[in-house]
Amino acid sequence: MFTPSFLLISARSSQTIAVTTARHQGTQRVSVKNLKFLLSTPKSHIFIRIIICLFRTVDFLRNLFSKTLGISGEKVLDELTLEGVASYIQSGKCKNIICMVGAGISTSAGIPDFRSPDTGLYANLQKYNLPYPEAIFQIDYFKKHPEPFFALARELYPGQFKPTVCHYFIKLLKDKGLLKRCYSQNIDTLERVAGLEGEDLIEAHGTFYTSHCVSFMCRKEYDLDWMKEKIFSDDIPKCDKCSNLYWFLLPSSPVSILLQDFPRCDLLIIMGTSLQVQPFAALVGRVSNSCPRLLINLEKAGGADPLLGIISIGGGMDFDSAKAYRDVAHISTCDDGCLALAELLGWKAELEEMVKREHEKINSKAEEERTNQSSGAAGKAESGKAESGKAESGKAESGEAEVE
Repeated sequence: MFTPSFLLISARSSQTIAVTTARHQGTQRVSVKNLKFLLSTPKSHIFIRIIICLFRTVDFLRNLFSKTLGISGEKVLDELTLEGVASYIQSGKCKNIICMVGAGISTSAGIPDFRSPDTGLYANLQKYNLPYPEAIFQIDYFKKHPEPFFALARELYPGQFKPTVCHYFIKLLKDKGLLKRCYSQNIDTLERVAGLEGEDLIEAHGTFYTSHCVSFMCRKEYDLDWMKEKIFSDDIPKCDKCSNLYWFLLPSSPVSILLQDFPRCDLLIIMGTSLQVQPFAALVGRVSNSCPRLLINLEKAGGADPLLGIISIGGGMDFDSAKAYRDVAHISTCDDGCLALAELLGWKAELEEMVKREHEKINSKAEEERTNQSSGAAGKAESGKAESGKAESGKAESGEAEVE
């Protein structure tokens, strides 16, 4: 839990946020239009916290008034099952699907999830004595202790894994014109490998594709090749220009994008995440009260806070109560859940063919690269032998000349 540096006073309108600081008992109106600029400042984490406070306050008030007045969203699903979700997608009313995904969608690719007790990535990083698991993704902790993050980066570096059925299901949603955006907590870039592009993605914890110096005065960008060389060296990578650390930064655009995306969303699909990391987890409450929410996960997640649930308020997901009307939990692996949904939609054969075709392309490319590397290594060896032969020949000729 963080302690906000700013306390939210009120939302003046959909265009401004009024805040007061803990240090200065004054109120400042912050234009939503200027959030992009604010997020590029050295204290950008403060403004992210303002936004979290705004989301939570608005969600709290919205749910409070809805419960008090007996108002809930319109029920659009025929039944709270995977079949009900499939029927809704097929109805033609669902055109702006947002996917929120976490590490669970990549486990079948061979990447450990975060929270499994003995095999999860957090468990593997305990030698670094993290104060809490989420610290590895927080910029303040990173500046003091960068080692855990770069250890994780080495494990997840692109090119070592292939996208899963779940990744290609999201790509299929895009191909069918149904995907509004995919919000990912992952830095493994498998969404991009599967065919999603930058405009399709919000990479909430950053990505290997967007690396910058942490210094506000520098902000130099680095490409993937530079990062690969540095990440797999024994040293902590530092900026070539100013010697500060570099970081996979959250781009400045997501705040303005999510303010537009979630109110327009007509189906939220959440996969492979425990919904415990903020501010990502709070996004489930940003959709309208009528928007159905489907969770595909090994266990239920994102439920309402127990304390707030006692007084019937809070923005969590409700799968089981008598008042449940829009939230569906499909308990399975992400791949199995996507295959089941694809089958109900009549897309299963298409999805399976896509996975097979794309994996063959990846395997073929990898084999070609290995062949080229082998040829290059053999060429260097032959070149080395030739040079060595010339040198020996030169020495022999020189020796003969001296004897004469």
